[in-house]
Order: sequence, then C-alpha cells, then structure tokens
Amino acid sequence: MTTPNIPQSTNDAPLRIRTLGKSGLFVSELCLGTMTFGGGDDMWGLIGQLQQEQADKLMTMALDAGINFIDTANVYGGGSSERIVGQSLKNLDVQREDVVIATKVLGPMGAGPNARGASRVHIMNECKASLQRLQTDYIDLYQIHGFDPATPMEETLEALNTLVQHGHIRYIGLSNWAAWQVMKAVGIAQARRLCPILSLQAHYTIVGRDVEREIIPMLESENIGLMVWSPLAGGYLSGKYEGPEASEENRRAKFDFPPVNRERGSKVIDVMREIAVGKEIDGHPASVAQIALAWLLHQNAVSSVIVGAKREDQLRDNIQAARIRLSDDELAALENVSRLPAEYPGWMLERQGEYRAHMRA
Repeated sequence: MTTPNIPQSTNDAPLRIRTLGKSGLFVSELCLGTMTFGGGDDMWGLIGQLQQEQADKLMTMALDAGINFIDTANVYGGGSSERIVGQSLKNLDVQREDVVIATKVLGPMGAGPNARGASRVHIMNECKASLQRLQTDYIDLYQIHGFDPATPMEETLEALNTLVQHGHIRYIGLSNWAAWQVMKAVGIAQARRLCPILSLQAHYTIVGRDVEREIIPMLESENIGLMVWSPLAGGYLSGKYEGPEASEENRRAKFDFPPVNRERGSKVIDVMREIAVGKEIDGHPASVAQIALAWLLHQNAVSSVIVGAKREDQLRDNIQAARIRLSDDELAALENVSRLPAEYPGWMLERQGEYRAHMRA
C-alpha cells in the first residue's frame, strides 16, 4: 500500500511519498487540509476564517515542504474553501499536474431536498460546481463525504463511474463509512465493473483508535488507502488541553469535536510528553502534537495524514513532525497506554486463530 522510502523534498524536513491504495497515484505522507479556509459566521468559522492572502502563505509553505496533496470539500465555508484553494494555485503559478486535489460531496449546498446527499443529481451538479470553484478541468480524488441512507449505493457508484469516464474526476474515495458499507461498495464496483474504491478518509488518532477494530483490517485486506482527518483530535493532542499547560483558548473550547475519552487521553498525553522531551528538532524539544503525528506516520495502514492550520507556525510544526522517528521501545510504550480495550468478536477471533496463525508465518 505504501512506499515509505522515496524522498520527495530536499529541504530540512523531507517528506516521503506513498501510493494511495491500489493505484499508481503518489501522494505525500502529509496532506494539506483546508477546512480553515473561508469560514464565516457559521460552524466553519469556528474552525477557521482564513482568507486568500493567509491561505496563499500556508499553501506556499506546504508546497515548499514537499506536500503535493491538498484536501478540501464543497461544504467547507459553503464553497469558499474550494474557491480559495483554486485561486491560491493560480496565484502561486502551480502546475496542475504537480498537485493532487481531493474534494468531497454529500452535505447540503442549498435548501432543496436534491441539494444534498449522494444521489446522481447532487453528485453531478456538485462536481461541476467544484470544478468551477477550483478552476480546474479535473479532480484527482472525488470523495463521498459520508454515508447517504436515502440513496441506493448502486446509484452513487454509477454516478461516480460516469464522472471518471467523462474525465471530470480521476479516482474515487469515501469518507466516514463503516467497514461493512465500504465492503458492500467494493463488491458492487467489482460486480458491475465500475471504477474501484481507492481510499477512505477516516478519523484516527492515538486517543481515538476505533478504526483498528474493523476498518483498518478491511482496508488492508482490500488494499484501500487510508487518509486520516483530525489527527490531533480537534486540537486535543496539542497538549494544551491537559496537564500544567491546559488552556481553554483553543478550538475545542468552542467546538468540542471529535469526542475524546479524556480519562484515557490524559494518560496517553503524559507518555507522549516524556517521549517528546527526548526528541529534538533544530535544537528544541518536540511537542506533544508532533509525537501524535509521528505515531500516525508509523502506522502501516496510513497513506496520508491531513494537517490543517490557522497560522504558519502551526503548519510548520506539523510538517516538522515527519522528521521524528520513534524507536521500538517508544512505540511499545505508546501502544501500552493507548491500546483499545478488547471487544467481541476481536478477542474470540484472536483466541481461536492462535493455533492456525503460526502456520502462515
């Protein structure tokens, strides 16, 4: 699934590139998330309200660091994020083939019942609108932003396949789907000879490892790439939400999402603080956030980790996390404090498989 040893940048924080799922598409191990672009007096404004000049600076920093992967969505800022991303690439004179653009469709983009969801009509309309906002002829990765229980899955996949055939999109991805839903989509695509599912965008952090129960084993089995959103758990893993430096002046104070088990999380942060002290970047101790990102980059199932920022220093720190290499002992310590409690059928599968697993070694 990944090719982790191919350097793609010559600066002081080289990023590796990896293939995304079962494809020949190469993406940087860090992806620039643009949810902070263009928000107003709404939910998106609580996440970020960066306008064009500020976005251009973050985009420049990301590209200079070797990031070639940019993630947005039509609903971010009501379309403003896509618009800013497209204009930024124009302002910076970026060659279209040098970047991989990912966007999403599902959420409401109007008042009517057909201005939302994963129906053929909404997908077709919104793909056209996203292309216009992004000022591009094609979208590299078009993702269904969530599961739509009101639309037959066959209709959704057929619509996406049509867009691929017409050259409007290159690859198909999903976001926030359950393992069984992804597998059903895989089966439909194979049976109907439609374009395959390339990736899943899902929430995954060291304090939120739920995807390891069903989703990651399924992704590894089907060779589907994993893009990680909110790797710092909405700012919780900045380290400023627990311990002596705790502060309510962060995004979670106004927008407490995604949910975190803070009793377990505080113990994980304590261990990460100890590890961070022994990791230096340019003469300074690493941060808790950098250890959290580094841990994700050590997980084999991960194709790319989406990092967003409101400020240049935040993005710079996130990018520097790619320089951190965790030892086996450090990974073991993090595993011990953050592992998921056993649940059925996992503990039964492990018990019954013990006497057969060694035969495949």
